[in-house]
Amino acid sequence: MTIEQIKKKTQYGDYTLLGQVLGLNAPAAKMRFLRGDEKAKETLLKIIENREELIKEFKEIDETTEDKF
Repeated sequence: MTIEQIKKKTQYGDYTLLGQVLGLNAPAAKMRFLRGDEKAKETLLKIIENREELIKEFKEIDETTEDKF
């Protein structure tokens, strides 16, 4: 995935979390990502994928629970 494609999927707080994982402040983490740092890119991609998977998982749980009522 390109930097532009990843940027389109970022949400509020993603750079803050990226900074925490990399041991940096959010602006420094964002700049590393924008400069093409491979570790920052891989980490941000994992943050996005995990968020999307978590949302999907909870939506599925909600759908199965609503069917029971």
